[in-house]
Amino acid sequence: MRLKLIMNPGARSGRGRRLWQRWAEHLRGRGCAMETVLTQSLSHAMELARASRGCDAVVAVGGDGTVNAVLDGVMQAGDPELAMGVLYCGTSPDFCRFHGIPLEPDAAVEALLGGKRRLVDVGRITYGRPNGAQATAHFGCGSNIGLGAAIARMANRVRRFLGDAVGTGLAVLAALARIPPADLSAEIDGEPHPLPRNNNLSILKNPFIASGMKLNVGLRPDDGDLCAVAISGRTPAGLLQALPGFYSGRAAAAPGIWVRKCRRIVVRGPAATEVEFDGDPRGCLPVAIAILPRSLPLIGSQA
Repeated sequence: MRLKLIMNPGARSGRGRRLWQRWAEHLRGRGCAMETVLTQSLSHAMELARASRGCDAVVAVGGDGTVNAVLDGVMQAGDPELAMGVLYCGTSPDFCRFHGIPLEPDAAVEALLGGKRRLVDVGRITYGRPNGAQATAHFGCGSNIGLGAAIARMANRVRRFLGDAVGTGLAVLAALARIPPADLSAEIDGEPHPLPRNNNLSILKNPFIASGMKLNVGLRPDDGDLCAVAISGRTPAGLLQALPGFYSGRAAAAPGIWVRKCRRIVVRGPAATEVEFDGDPRGCLPVAIAILPRSLPLIGSQA
């Protein structure tokens, strides 16, 4: 098997670099032909994956940021035979949990070497940029409009010092205190749905949100569905009261939380409303999101 490994040496404060020698020896011992490249940024990881030629699979070696950048690059490469694999060494393995990719280092290599491919769904998102232009990318986990972008920005700064759970928890509290609701309008599979005083709208392909948070919404990796989850009209105290349900998964069934399965959603609202997907703030409204069913060949999935 011919592999291109895109490695983030800073993942989990250098843990990726420390694991690399172990993984490299294992792969070479099993006769893999490998090209290895170190990333300089998430955009660099995406570009490296998009430019991949002459290999069977592009492997993300890092955390969720690297995983999602490589996924976007593989999708943008436009080669339906190009597969993706993961050797995970980050802090919040939402993609791996959903797809059943092992987290233990030796088990992860064995799953990759097994070469079993599974076609899984990917989300495609077109979003606004501050200069008025639009950009298009792909995600494997989900997008948040509203609170999610502020939470992601602060969490990404502090988790390396405070740990995943504490860092994300503090980011949630800070966002609840300062991000006001916004009046949104959504068009879901062609039907209008106003969302007045919306605190946060999640469009999910993966029920695992971040740092142990999840929503029991019945998604599967290859079911061709997205799920929109809206929480609206809550005060900061009301949002704080709802927070435990996002750790148990039961928030999706709580009163006042709006849930819809869909295949396409367009969201409009104030241009200053931020958009986050797969853990990083990216842009602003408007957004258009669609599911691309069974569009990514994924190696190592045991789901």
